[in-house]
Amino acid sequence: MSHIINYRLNQFSWAIAALLLLPLLFTKGMFFDGLTYASIARNINDGIGTLRVPSYTPTIHPEFYEHPPFSFWLHSIFYRLFGDQPWVDRIYPYTMYGLSVLMLRRIWVLFIPAGHRAWIPQLLWTLTPTVIWVHQNNMLEAPLSAAVLCVVWLLFEGTMKKNYFWSVLAGGVFFFSLGIKGPVSLFPLMTLPIMATLYADRRKAALVSMSIMIIVFSALFSYFYLYQPAFESFFSTYLDRQLLPTLSGNREQAGGALESILEVLKQLTLPILVTIVFRWRKKEVYTLQRGSVFFFLLALCGTLPFLFMDRQHHYYFMPSMAFWMMGFAIHLAQHEYPWPIQRKKWVKVISLSNLCSWVVAIGLSIYFSKSPSRDKHVIHALEAIEESYKPSAVKVDALSENWRLAAIAERYTDYHFTENDAVYYISNMPGEVAGFEFVEQFAKTEIYLYKKSR
Repeated sequence: MSHIINYRLNQFSWAIAALLLLPLLFTKGMFFDGLTYASIARNINDGIGTLRVPSYTPTIHPEFYEHPPFSFWLHSIFYRLFGDQPWVDRIYPYTMYGLSVLMLRRIWVLFIPAGHRAWIPQLLWTLTPTVIWVHQNNMLEAPLSAAVLCVVWLLFEGTMKKNYFWSVLAGGVFFFSLGIKGPVSLFPLMTLPIMATLYADRRKAALVSMSIMIIVFSALFSYFYLYQPAFESFFSTYLDRQLLPTLSGNREQAGGALESILEVLKQLTLPILVTIVFRWRKKEVYTLQRGSVFFFLLALCGTLPFLFMDRQHHYYFMPSMAFWMMGFAIHLAQHEYPWPIQRKKWVKVISLSNLCSWVVAIGLSIYFSKSPSRDKHVIHALEAIEESYKPSAVKVDALSENWRLAAIAERYTDYHFTENDAVYYISNMPGEVAGFEFVEQFAKTEIYLYKKSR
Protein backbone atom coordinates (compact mmCIF):
# COMPACT_ATOMS: atom_id res chain seq x y z
CA MET A 1 0.00 0.00 0.00
CA SER A 2 1.26 3.46 -0.87
CA HIS A 3 2.94 5.44 1.90
CA ILE A 4 0.71 8.41 1.14
CA ILE A 5 -2.40 6.31 1.78
CA ASN A 6 -0.93 5.14 5.08
CA TYR A 7 -0.23 8.78 5.89
CA ARG A 8 -3.88 9.61 5.23
CA LEU A 9 -4.97 6.61 7.30
CA ASN A 10 -2.87 7.89 10.20
CA GLN A 11 -4.83 11.13 9.93
CA PHE A 12 -8.04 9.11 9.68
CA SER A 13 -7.33 7.36 12.98
CA TRP A 14 -7.18 10.76 14.69
CA ALA A 15 -10.30 11.93 12.87
CA ILE A 16 -12.24 8.91 14.17
CA ALA A 17 -11.05 9.68 17.71
CA ALA A 18 -12.24 13.27 17.30
CA LEU A 19 -15.62 12.06 16.07
CA LEU A 20 -16.03 9.81 19.10
CA LEU A 21 -14.67 12.16 21.78
CA LEU A 22 -15.17 15.80 20.80
CA PRO A 23 -19.01 15.86 20.78
CA LEU A 24 -18.98 15.38 24.57
CA LEU A 25 -16.20 17.90 25.24
CA PHE A 26 -18.39 20.74 26.52
CA THR A 27 -21.17 18.63 28.03
CA LYS A 28 -21.92 17.79 31.64
CA GLY A 29 -22.83 14.42 33.07
CA MET A 30 -20.77 11.24 33.37
CA PHE A 31 -20.89 7.83 34.98
CA PHE A 32 -21.04 8.58 38.70
CA ASP A 33 -17.59 7.10 39.40
CA GLY A 34 -16.13 9.66 37.01
CA LEU A 35 -18.07 12.43 38.74
CA THR A 36 -16.71 11.22 42.08
CA TYR A 37 -13.11 11.32 40.89
CA ALA A 38 -13.62 14.78 39.35
CA SER A 39 -15.11 16.07 42.61
CA ILE A 40 -12.15 14.78 44.63
CA ALA A 41 -9.71 16.44 42.22
CA ARG A 42 -11.64 19.70 42.38
CA ASN A 43 -11.60 19.53 46.18
CA ILE A 44 -7.82 19.11 46.20
CA ASN A 45 -7.52 22.18 43.99
CA ASP A 46 -9.84 24.11 46.34
CA GLY A 47 -7.88 23.10 49.44
CA ILE A 48 -10.47 20.58 50.64
CA GLY A 49 -8.50 17.43 51.37
CA THR A 50 -4.94 16.90 50.20
CA LEU A 51 -2.91 14.56 48.03
CA ARG A 52 -2.12 12.56 51.18
CA VAL A 53 -5.73 12.45 52.39
CA PRO A 54 -8.23 13.22 49.60
CA SER A 55 -11.81 14.14 50.45
CA TYR A 56 -15.07 13.50 48.60
CA THR A 57 -17.93 15.14 50.56
CA PRO A 58 -18.38 16.08 54.25
CA THR A 59 -20.75 13.12 54.62
CA ILE A 60 -19.52 10.57 52.03
CA HIS A 61 -15.88 9.55 52.34
CA PRO A 62 -14.66 12.78 54.00
CA GLU A 63 -11.35 10.90 53.91
CA PHE A 64 -11.27 8.98 50.64
CA TYR A 65 -9.35 5.68 50.79
CA GLU A 66 -11.09 3.81 47.96
CA HIS A 67 -8.24 4.41 45.49
CA PRO A 68 -4.68 5.78 45.62
CA PRO A 69 -4.59 9.54 45.02
CA PHE A 70 -2.10 10.17 42.20
CA SER A 71 -4.72 10.53 39.45
CA PHE A 72 -6.77 12.95 41.57
CA TRP A 73 -3.68 15.08 42.12
CA LEU A 74 -2.85 15.10 38.39
CA HIS A 75 -6.47 15.97 37.55
CA SER A 76 -6.38 18.84 40.08
CA ILE A 77 -3.51 20.39 38.11
CA PHE A 78 -5.87 20.71 35.15
CA TYR A 79 -8.30 22.67 37.35
CA ARG A 80 -5.43 24.90 38.40
CA LEU A 81 -4.53 25.53 34.76
CA PHE A 82 -7.99 25.92 33.24
CA GLY A 83 -10.31 26.74 36.16
CA ASP A 84 -13.36 24.93 37.50
CA GLN A 85 -15.07 24.18 34.18
CA PRO A 86 -17.04 21.03 33.29
CA TRP A 87 -14.99 20.52 30.15
CA VAL A 88 -11.86 20.06 32.27
CA ASP A 89 -13.31 16.66 33.21
CA ARG A 90 -13.10 15.74 29.52
CA ILE A 91 -9.78 17.41 28.72
CA TYR A 92 -8.01 15.40 31.42
CA PRO A 93 -8.96 11.89 30.16
CA TYR A 94 -8.66 13.04 26.54
CA THR A 95 -5.09 14.07 27.30
CA MET A 96 -4.55 10.61 28.71
CA TYR A 97 -5.96 9.19 25.46
CA GLY A 98 -3.39 11.16 23.48
CA LEU A 99 -0.58 9.97 25.75
CA SER A 100 -1.73 6.35 25.38
CA VAL A 101 -1.75 6.66 21.59
CA LEU A 102 1.74 8.15 21.65
CA MET A 103 2.96 5.19 23.70
CA LEU A 104 1.21 2.71 21.38
CA ARG A 105 2.95 4.27 18.41
CA ARG A 106 6.35 4.27 20.08
CA ILE A 107 5.96 0.59 20.99
CA TRP A 108 4.85 -0.21 17.43
CA VAL A 109 7.97 1.36 15.94
CA LEU A 110 10.18 -0.80 18.16
CA PHE A 111 8.57 -4.00 16.86
CA ILE A 112 7.53 -3.11 13.30
CA PRO A 113 9.93 -1.27 10.96
CA ALA A 114 6.95 0.08 8.99
CA GLY A 115 6.25 2.90 11.42
CA HIS A 116 3.90 4.57 8.94
CA ARG A 117 1.39 1.78 9.65
CA ALA A 118 1.04 2.65 13.32
CA TRP A 119 -2.53 3.69 12.55
CA ILE A 120 -3.52 0.00 12.69
CA PRO A 121 -3.20 -0.54 16.47
CA GLN A 122 -4.39 3.02 17.12
CA LEU A 123 -7.58 2.56 15.12
CA LEU A 124 -8.32 -0.88 16.55
CA TRP A 125 -7.80 0.40 20.09
CA THR A 126 -9.84 3.57 19.52
CA LEU A 127 -12.79 1.57 18.20
CA THR A 128 -12.80 -0.72 21.25
CA PRO A 129 -16.09 0.16 23.05
CA THR A 130 -14.73 0.16 26.60
CA VAL A 131 -11.80 2.39 25.60
CA ILE A 132 -14.05 5.18 24.36
CA TRP A 133 -16.44 4.79 27.30
CA VAL A 134 -13.61 5.03 29.84
CA HIS A 135 -12.25 8.25 28.31
CA GLN A 136 -15.69 9.79 27.93
CA ASN A 137 -16.49 9.16 31.60
CA ASN A 138 -13.24 10.15 33.33
CA MET A 139 -12.58 6.68 34.72
CA LEU A 140 -9.29 5.90 36.47
CA GLU A 141 -8.50 3.37 33.75
CA ALA A 142 -7.72 6.29 31.39
CA PRO A 143 -4.61 7.53 33.27
CA LEU A 144 -3.86 3.96 34.36
CA SER A 145 -3.72 2.75 30.76
CA ALA A 146 -1.46 5.66 29.78
CA ALA A 147 0.89 4.92 32.71
CA VAL A 148 0.97 1.17 32.01
CA LEU A 149 1.74 1.73 28.32
CA CYS A 150 4.48 4.19 29.31
CA VAL A 151 6.05 1.63 31.66
CA VAL A 152 6.04 -1.04 28.94
CA TRP A 153 7.51 1.35 26.36
CA LEU A 154 10.30 2.43 28.71
CA LEU A 155 11.12 -1.20 29.49
CA PHE A 156 11.31 -1.95 25.77
CA GLU A 157 13.57 1.05 25.19
CA GLY A 158 15.88 0.01 28.02
CA THR A 159 16.05 -3.62 26.94
CA MET A 160 16.12 -3.41 23.16
CA LYS A 161 18.60 -0.51 23.04
CA LYS A 162 20.51 -1.54 26.18
CA ASN A 163 20.19 2.00 27.48
CA TYR A 164 19.17 1.40 31.08
CA PHE A 165 18.39 5.02 31.79
CA TRP A 166 14.99 4.14 30.31
CA SER A 167 14.67 1.33 32.85
CA VAL A 168 15.27 3.83 35.66
CA LEU A 169 12.45 5.98 34.29
CA ALA A 170 10.26 2.87 34.04
CA GLY A 171 10.70 2.31 37.78
CA GLY A 172 9.50 5.86 38.49
CA VAL A 173 6.48 5.61 36.17
CA PHE A 174 5.64 2.17 37.59
CA PHE A 175 5.51 3.73 41.08
CA PHE A 176 3.18 6.40 39.72
CA SER A 177 0.92 3.82 38.02
CA LEU A 178 0.61 1.92 41.30
CA GLY A 179 -0.52 5.21 42.84
CA ILE A 180 -3.40 5.49 40.37
CA LYS A 181 -5.32 2.28 41.05
CA GLY A 182 -3.16 0.01 43.13
CA PRO A 183 -2.24 -3.60 42.26
CA VAL A 184 -4.18 -3.70 38.97
CA SER A 185 -1.15 -1.93 37.47
CA LEU A 186 1.23 -4.78 38.37
CA PHE A 187 0.87 -6.83 35.19
CA PRO A 188 3.60 -4.87 33.27
CA LEU A 189 6.02 -6.71 35.58
CA MET A 190 5.53 -9.66 33.22
CA THR A 191 6.77 -7.68 30.21
CA LEU A 192 10.44 -8.62 30.43
CA PRO A 193 10.00 -12.22 31.67
CA ILE A 194 7.85 -12.85 28.58
CA MET A 195 10.43 -11.09 26.38
CA ALA A 196 13.23 -13.17 27.90
CA THR A 197 11.27 -16.32 27.10
CA LEU A 198 10.38 -15.45 23.51
CA TYR A 199 13.53 -13.50 22.55
CA ALA A 200 16.58 -15.46 23.75
CA ASP A 201 19.01 -12.89 22.33
CA ARG A 202 17.54 -10.22 24.64
CA ARG A 203 17.46 -12.37 27.76
CA LYS A 204 20.43 -10.79 29.52
CA ALA A 205 19.38 -7.23 28.71
CA ALA A 206 15.83 -8.02 29.88
CA LEU A 207 17.14 -9.33 33.22
CA VAL A 208 19.26 -6.23 33.78
CA SER A 209 16.46 -3.87 32.77
CA MET A 210 13.95 -5.67 34.99
CA SER A 211 16.31 -5.59 37.97
CA ILE A 212 16.93 -1.86 37.56
CA MET A 213 13.22 -1.10 37.33
CA ILE A 214 12.42 -3.11 40.46
CA ILE A 215 15.29 -1.52 42.40
CA VAL A 216 14.16 2.00 41.47
CA PHE A 217 10.52 1.25 42.29
CA SER A 218 11.46 -0.40 45.60
CA ALA A 219 13.67 2.54 46.56
CA LEU A 220 10.89 5.03 45.83
CA PHE A 221 8.24 3.03 47.66
CA SER A 222 10.51 2.39 50.65
CA TYR A 223 11.45 6.06 50.93
CA PHE A 224 7.86 7.25 50.94
CA TYR A 225 6.66 4.45 53.21
CA LEU A 226 9.46 4.85 55.77
CA TYR A 227 10.09 8.60 55.72
CA GLN A 228 6.71 10.09 54.75
CA PRO A 229 4.28 9.28 57.59
CA ALA A 230 1.29 10.57 55.61
CA PHE A 231 2.07 8.15 52.75
CA GLU A 232 2.45 5.24 55.17
CA SER A 233 -0.81 6.16 56.91
CA PHE A 234 -2.74 6.41 53.63
CA PHE A 235 -1.30 3.19 52.22
CA SER A 236 -2.04 1.22 55.41
CA THR A 237 -5.61 2.53 55.58
CA TYR A 238 -6.18 1.84 51.86
CA LEU A 239 -4.91 -1.69 52.42
CA ASP A 240 -7.19 -2.32 55.40
CA ARG A 241 -10.35 -0.60 54.18
CA GLN A 242 -10.37 -1.24 50.47
CA LEU A 243 -7.81 -3.63 49.01
CA LEU A 244 -7.89 -6.56 51.42
CA PRO A 245 -11.71 -6.57 51.80
CA THR A 246 -12.05 -6.48 48.01
CA LEU A 247 -9.61 -9.36 47.47
CA SER A 248 -11.36 -11.41 50.16
CA GLY A 249 -14.78 -10.83 48.59
CA ASN A 250 -16.16 -8.73 51.43
CA ARG A 251 -16.95 -5.67 49.31
CA GLU A 252 -19.37 -5.11 46.44
CA GLN A 253 -19.81 -8.21 44.30
CA ALA A 254 -20.53 -7.66 40.63
CA GLY A 255 -20.34 -9.91 37.60
CA GLY A 256 -18.82 -13.34 37.23
CA ALA A 257 -16.08 -15.12 35.30
CA LEU A 258 -18.36 -16.22 32.45
CA GLU A 259 -19.87 -12.76 32.07
CA SER A 260 -16.38 -11.23 32.05
CA ILE A 261 -15.12 -13.65 29.41
CA LEU A 262 -18.09 -12.73 27.21
CA GLU A 263 -17.36 -9.04 27.85
CA VAL A 264 -13.73 -9.44 26.79
CA LEU A 265 -14.82 -11.28 23.66
CA LYS A 266 -17.28 -8.46 22.91
CA GLN A 267 -14.43 -5.95 23.12
CA LEU A 268 -12.37 -8.11 20.77
CA THR A 269 -15.15 -8.56 18.21
CA LEU A 270 -13.82 -6.00 15.72
CA PRO A 271 -10.21 -7.29 15.43
CA ILE A 272 -11.44 -10.90 15.33
CA LEU A 273 -13.85 -10.13 12.47
CA VAL A 274 -11.22 -8.12 10.59
CA THR A 275 -8.73 -10.98 10.97
CA ILE A 276 -11.26 -13.51 9.67
CA VAL A 277 -12.14 -11.36 6.64
CA PHE A 278 -8.51 -10.67 5.78
CA ARG A 279 -7.49 -14.31 6.03
CA TRP A 280 -10.42 -15.23 3.80
CA ARG A 281 -9.64 -12.61 1.16
CA LYS A 282 -5.84 -12.86 1.09
CA LYS A 283 -4.15 -15.65 -0.82
CA GLU A 284 -0.99 -15.65 1.31
CA VAL A 285 -1.00 -17.48 4.62
CA TYR A 286 -1.20 -15.40 7.80
CA THR A 287 1.24 -16.96 10.27
CA LEU A 288 1.21 -16.25 13.99
CA GLN A 289 3.97 -13.71 14.54
CA ARG A 290 6.25 -13.81 17.57
CA GLY A 291 5.35 -10.20 18.29
CA SER A 292 1.66 -11.10 18.33
CA VAL A 293 2.28 -13.96 20.74
CA PHE A 294 4.24 -11.60 22.99
CA PHE A 295 1.45 -9.03 23.23
CA PHE A 296 -1.29 -11.62 23.56
CA LEU A 297 0.53 -13.14 26.55
CA LEU A 298 0.99 -9.70 28.11
CA ALA A 299 -2.68 -8.93 27.53
CA LEU A 300 -3.63 -12.21 29.22
CA CYS A 301 -1.57 -11.17 32.24
CA GLY A 302 -3.70 -8.04 32.48
CA THR A 303 -6.98 -9.88 31.90
CA LEU A 304 -6.90 -13.20 33.77
CA PRO A 305 -6.53 -11.89 37.36
CA PHE A 306 -9.93 -10.19 37.20
CA LEU A 307 -11.65 -13.45 36.29
CA PHE A 308 -10.89 -14.75 39.80
CA MET A 309 -12.35 -11.73 41.59
CA ASP A 310 -15.86 -11.30 42.95
CA ARG A 311 -15.93 -7.72 41.72
CA GLN A 312 -15.76 -7.39 37.95
CA HIS A 313 -16.73 -4.60 35.57
CA HIS A 314 -16.06 -4.26 31.85
CA TYR A 315 -13.79 -1.23 32.31
CA TYR A 316 -11.43 -3.22 34.56
CA PHE A 317 -10.17 -4.95 31.40
CA MET A 318 -9.50 -1.69 29.56
CA PRO A 319 -5.73 -1.33 30.33
CA SER A 320 -5.05 -4.75 28.79
CA MET A 321 -6.97 -3.87 25.60
CA ALA A 322 -4.05 -1.92 24.17
CA PHE A 323 -1.94 -5.07 24.19
CA TRP A 324 -4.70 -7.22 22.69
CA MET A 325 -4.98 -4.72 19.85
CA MET A 326 -1.22 -4.55 19.39
CA GLY A 327 -1.14 -8.33 19.00
CA PHE A 328 -3.89 -8.29 16.38
CA ALA A 329 -2.29 -5.32 14.60
CA ILE A 330 1.07 -7.08 14.24
CA HIS A 331 -0.73 -10.14 12.89
CA LEU A 332 -2.65 -8.08 10.32
CA ALA A 333 0.37 -6.01 9.25
CA GLN A 334 2.37 -8.97 7.94
CA HIS A 335 0.72 -8.58 4.50
CA GLU A 336 -0.59 -5.75 2.40
CA TYR A 337 -4.35 -5.59 2.36
CA PRO A 338 -6.32 -8.02 0.18
CA TRP A 339 -8.02 -5.40 -2.02
CA PRO A 340 -6.70 -3.60 -5.11
CA ILE A 341 -5.87 0.00 -4.23
CA GLN A 342 -6.14 2.88 -6.73
CA ARG A 343 -3.89 5.40 -5.02
CA LYS A 344 -5.36 8.66 -6.32
CA LYS A 345 -8.93 7.55 -5.70
CA TRP A 346 -8.30 6.32 -2.15
CA VAL A 347 -6.22 9.34 -1.19
CA LYS A 348 -9.20 11.51 -2.14
CA VAL A 349 -11.73 9.26 -0.37
CA ILE A 350 -9.73 9.09 2.86
CA SER A 351 -8.91 12.81 2.80
CA LEU A 352 -12.59 13.66 2.35
CA SER A 353 -13.51 11.28 5.18
CA ASN A 354 -10.98 12.97 7.46
CA LEU A 355 -12.35 16.42 6.70
CA CYS A 356 -15.97 15.33 7.16
CA SER A 357 -15.16 13.61 10.46
CA TRP A 358 -13.52 16.72 11.89
CA VAL A 359 -16.31 19.00 10.67
CA VAL A 360 -18.99 16.74 12.17
CA ALA A 361 -17.04 16.34 15.43
CA ILE A 362 -16.57 20.09 15.88
CA GLY A 363 -20.15 20.80 14.84
CA LEU A 364 -21.56 18.28 17.33
CA SER A 365 -19.35 19.59 20.13
CA ILE A 366 -20.77 23.07 19.55
CA TYR A 367 -24.33 21.77 19.21
CA PHE A 368 -24.18 19.80 22.47
CA SER A 369 -22.23 22.44 24.40
CA LYS A 370 -25.34 23.91 26.06
CA SER A 371 -26.93 20.62 27.05
CA PRO A 372 -25.74 17.92 29.46
CA SER A 373 -25.27 14.61 27.69
CA ARG A 374 -26.22 12.46 30.67
CA ASP A 375 -28.72 13.02 33.51
CA LYS A 376 -29.76 16.23 31.79
CA HIS A 377 -32.89 17.00 33.78
CA VAL A 378 -31.38 15.94 37.11
CA ILE A 379 -28.39 18.23 36.59
CA HIS A 380 -30.67 21.13 35.69
CA ALA A 381 -32.80 20.45 38.80
CA LEU A 382 -29.88 20.33 41.23
CA GLU A 383 -28.31 23.44 39.70
CA ALA A 384 -31.67 25.23 39.94
CA ILE A 385 -31.85 24.39 43.65
CA GLU A 386 -28.48 26.01 44.20
CA GLU A 387 -29.32 29.10 42.15
CA SER A 388 -32.72 29.67 43.76
CA TYR A 389 -32.22 28.54 47.37
CA LYS A 390 -28.44 28.46 47.92
CA PRO A 391 -28.39 25.64 50.50
CA SER A 392 -25.15 24.45 52.10
CA ALA A 393 -26.56 20.96 52.64
CA VAL A 394 -29.67 19.05 51.55
CA LYS A 395 -31.14 16.19 53.51
CA VAL A 396 -32.03 12.82 51.96
CA ASP A 397 -33.34 9.73 53.70
CA ALA A 398 -30.65 7.27 52.58
CA LEU A 399 -27.35 8.31 51.07
CA SER A 400 -26.65 4.71 50.06
CA GLU A 401 -29.62 4.89 47.67
CA ASN A 402 -28.68 8.27 46.23
CA TRP A 403 -25.05 7.89 45.12
CA ARG A 404 -25.80 9.28 41.66
CA LEU A 405 -27.58 12.38 42.98
CA ALA A 406 -24.82 12.94 45.52
CA ALA A 407 -22.14 12.70 42.81
CA ILE A 408 -23.95 15.17 40.54
CA ALA A 409 -24.53 17.63 43.39
CA GLU A 410 -20.92 17.43 44.57
CA ARG A 411 -19.49 18.06 41.11
CA TYR A 412 -21.83 20.71 39.73
CA THR A 413 -23.03 22.57 42.83
CA ASP A 414 -21.61 23.92 46.09
CA TYR A 415 -23.87 21.95 48.44
CA HIS A 416 -23.79 18.33 49.53
CA PHE A 417 -26.26 15.65 50.57
CA THR A 418 -26.57 14.47 54.15
CA GLU A 419 -28.75 12.23 56.29
CA ASN A 420 -28.46 14.72 59.15
CA ASP A 421 -30.78 17.62 59.87
CA ALA A 422 -30.82 20.38 57.21
CA VAL A 423 -33.03 23.26 56.12
CA TYR A 424 -33.87 21.60 52.79
CA TYR A 425 -34.97 18.06 52.08
CA ILE A 426 -35.23 16.12 48.81
CA SER A 427 -37.57 13.20 48.20
CA ASN A 428 -38.24 11.12 45.12
CA MET A 429 -41.92 10.77 46.03
CA PRO A 430 -44.61 13.45 46.52
CA GLY A 431 -46.50 13.75 49.78
CA GLU A 432 -46.40 15.31 53.18
CA VAL A 433 -43.14 15.24 55.13
CA ALA A 434 -43.22 15.82 58.87
CA GLY A 435 -41.52 19.09 59.79
CA PHE A 436 -41.16 20.24 56.17
CA GLU A 437 -43.33 22.07 53.70
CA PHE A 438 -43.39 21.39 49.96
CA VAL A 439 -41.46 23.92 47.85
CA GLU A 440 -41.08 22.70 44.28
CA GLN A 441 -41.11 19.75 41.91
CA PHE A 442 -38.63 19.90 39.04
CA ALA A 443 -39.83 19.15 35.54
CA LYS A 444 -39.14 15.71 34.07
CA THR A 445 -37.56 14.45 37.31
CA GLU A 446 -38.70 12.70 40.45
CA ILE A 447 -37.07 15.36 42.61
CA TYR A 448 -39.36 17.01 45.14
CA LEU A 449 -37.87 19.79 47.25
CA TYR A 450 -39.07 20.60 50.77
CA LYS A 451 -38.10 23.30 53.22
CA LYS A 452 -38.14 23.04 57.00
CA SER A 453 -41.29 24.47 58.50
CA ARG A 454 -40.92 27.64 60.57
